[in-house]
Amino acid sequence: MTGTSLKLCTSEYMLSNVNGIGMARGWLPRVLNEQFLESTKDGEIKLAPDPVTMIDGDLTWFNNGNGDQDVFVLVHRAPRSIIAQSPSTVVIHDAWSHRVGKTPSADFPSAIADSFGGRLQIDRPEASANDLQFCRYFLDSDDSQTWVPVGIVPEGQSLHFRYRAAVQTPGTWTAPGPDSEINPRWEAYARWARLQAFGWPVGAQ
Repeated sequence: MTGTSLKLCTSEYMLSNVNGIGMARGWLPRVLNEQFLESTKDGEIKLAPDPVTMIDGDLTWFNNGNGDQDVFVLVHRAPRSIIAQSPSTVVIHDAWSHRVGKTPSADFPSAIADSFGGRLQIDRPEASANDLQFCRYFLDSDDSQTWVPVGIVPEGQSLHFRYRAAVQTPGTWTAPGPDSEINPRWEAYARWARLQAFGWPVGAQ
């Protein structure tokens, strides 16, 4: 008696072969699109009460498949560094926004989603810049990743994801006086950010 194999009728998200039934690659999470963004403002900074953009970019994706997709965006940020001169604060703000639709345009990400920075201030009884006590604060961080849930991108619609990193020096900012031997130093390094959109089908069709 000769053995035969029988393939079952399955959906586009399943496989049927001699080994049995399993999930097709189209069912598994996959990278839809990605974007690599570099900082344009790394290095020495000056007084910035309002955030100054270091990294600004976006990521888009059009769903030309046969079904709705559940989408997340992975925001991967490089190791960061700041140098703050006491008394002052240096902060790097991260923000993002997204929109889904036929021709979506995400809002400018002005809100703060996440921040990295630090402040150092020595007690100072004097108000004169020549009499203040100064020191430097060095702060480094490892790279970090954040998953941003976008939600459902229906078939025939697009995703627009915007990202922004900006440096700010809120609060007190006092430079050493002309008679001081201190050379002030304020620096910030955001380096780069990588955006990756991941998606998978909402359900079998």
